[in-house]
Amino acid sequence: MSLVMFMLDPGLHSPVLDGVRGPLDGSRMTLAKVQESAMELSAGERAELLDWLWDGLQPRGVLELQERWAEESEQRIDAVDRGDLPTVDGPSALEELRRSLGA
Repeated sequence: MSLVMFMLDPGLHSPVLDGVRGPLDGSRMTLAKVQESAMELSAGERAELLDWLWDGLQPRGVLELQERWAEESEQRIDAVDRGDLPTVDGPSALEELRRSLGA
């Protein structure tokens, strides 16, 4: 069980936090204890925790915007793969831009 799931549902039991005094027994869990417990997680679980914490710092609407851009980029990649969306290599695009600007 990941620490993230434990944090999202305080009713769950987490072996990572066994023996660590915290909110379940009414005492305050310190940052040092959280950090120590987090280091006991696997790399994947720490990455999941990092994502969860990062998402919690984002202003409202940012996550939705990121999700919409991710969907849009996937659709564009699919369109390129199908041949429905033409591509232009970088040097050609820059040359065309310079010409259009009279440079």
